[in-house]
Amino acid sequence: MAIFKYTQALYMQRLGSGGSGRPSFNSGRGGGQLVCPAVIPPQALGFRRTQPTRDHLLLWDYQGTLFMLRNGVISSLHGQLTWRRAARPSILCRHAKDFAVDPRSDISHRMYVYVLVSRMDAPLAPNAAGTSGSTLPPKRCDCVEVYQQDNGLRVFRMTFHSSLTFTQIRLTGTEFNRTLLLLTNTGKVFALYVNEAHLNTPRSYTVQLSLKKISNLMPTMSITKLHTGFNSALYLTTEGTVYIEVHSAGVYRQLFGSNVGFDPQDIHVPIPLSITNKVPITNRVVKCSMSLTHLGLVDDCGQLYMQGCNRYGQLGTGDKIDRGEPTKVALTSALVDVWCGLNHSLALLQGGSGSREVHGCGCGAGGRLPGCPDGSAVFVKLSVQAPRCTRSICASKDCLYLLCNFDIDEPPVTYPMPVEAKDKQERDVHKERERLRTHLTLMKDCDSMQEQLDMLRGTIQTHMTLSPTHRDFLDQAITTIQHSSSSPMDS
Repeated sequence: MAIFKYTQALYMQRLGSGGSGRPSFNSGRGGGQLVCPAVIPPQALGFRRTQPTRDHLLLWDYQGTLFMLRNGVISSLHGQLTWRRAARPSILCRHAKDFAVDPRSDISHRMYVYVLVSRMDAPLAPNAAGTSGSTLPPKRCDCVEVYQQDNGLRVFRMTFHSSLTFTQIRLTGTEFNRTLLLLTNTGKVFALYVNEAHLNTPRSYTVQLSLKKISNLMPTMSITKLHTGFNSALYLTTEGTVYIEVHSAGVYRQLFGSNVGFDPQDIHVPIPLSITNKVPITNRVVKCSMSLTHLGLVDDCGQLYMQGCNRYGQLGTGDKIDRGEPTKVALTSALVDVWCGLNHSLALLQGGSGSREVHGCGCGAGGRLPGCPDGSAVFVKLSVQAPRCTRSICASKDCLYLLCNFDIDEPPVTYPMPVEAKDKQERDVHKERERLRTHLTLMKDCDSMQEQLDMLRGTIQTHMTLSPTHRDFLDQAITTIQHSSSSPMDS
């Protein structure tokens, strides 16, 4: 408890730019200035997660208390951020098991806060004899309570049967067709639909709770974590495998490069995502992050894989070519956390001495990447001072948030790659290099350019690990060269 209290903090850095596109804050030693709000709730015990909304910042602690901090931030003469004294934290909900807001990057859409809580069911109304009509003791039931983010008032409540126990809640869809995904303690996923336009209407009605298709098709598979985007949902299993379902043709095209395989009549079909690794060991995905058009996966060896739209270089692959499958991205240090924004990505890294750094890639406009206003197609170190106990990062249009907390009972999520696996990887790389050299020697012995191009095409298709986009490009390029070499003008 002492370590919880000592390490819990929330640091923030204002994002924004002047006319030159450079950050509008003053930089201090080692990077931009960080400010810890003085209004951190004193009764909080360790911070588990934070989410910004339009008017507040939500903090959830290990006691299940969900706090609201009003976004009352001002700048001092030295460019340092401080909280206004009138901005005091308030308790939104107690006994919270999880909470969720609109997954879009634009926090103006986060008008409501959905909280998964555990409550004792209300006793039955007394009958004509003055008794409650039941001798059974009250049971604890899970509920979803909906609060307005601007004033913290509860506007809606859904109570489930005591036989259903949920552990996680996530949102997807629009305000008029909001989908709530609920994960049970047995690894099953349920869904229900709410129209937020009716939440303020004082009436009672029944909502339909249905089992998701992924749990119907694979009843023996257990889901451990849910992640959602505006029109997509990602499921992480106990085995470390990942499945995704995409509800929009446009989002599917952004994530996979084309609409091949998308069925508008059956948008809830789970699609498996596999991380490619030449080392013959089982890599489990342990962390995920999703935005509207790209996603990031972290395996148990701390390796990062990115997929989706790469128009601004937000995948960190060193180019601006979209990736239709998870692609490994090189990082300079051990990965702690990853966050995918609208058109940029952030990574929290840990150095050898235990220090933390924030790296980013993608679009740098509007100060999204402090210290890198022009953006970058690879992950670069940003002008952010990250405390050693930083555990997660997230951002809005205006601020970057670093949540700090250290739990001595929490095992590390990622582990270094075993020495045997590293040795095996180096041997495989050496064998592949020798194999390609052999093919190059055979190509030199060919009698014509046509034979050389045919051999090159076969080598690319059978011996080189390339993305479908790169493979198609090289295949078309070889075909073009073959046609040019066989034309009468060339002869």
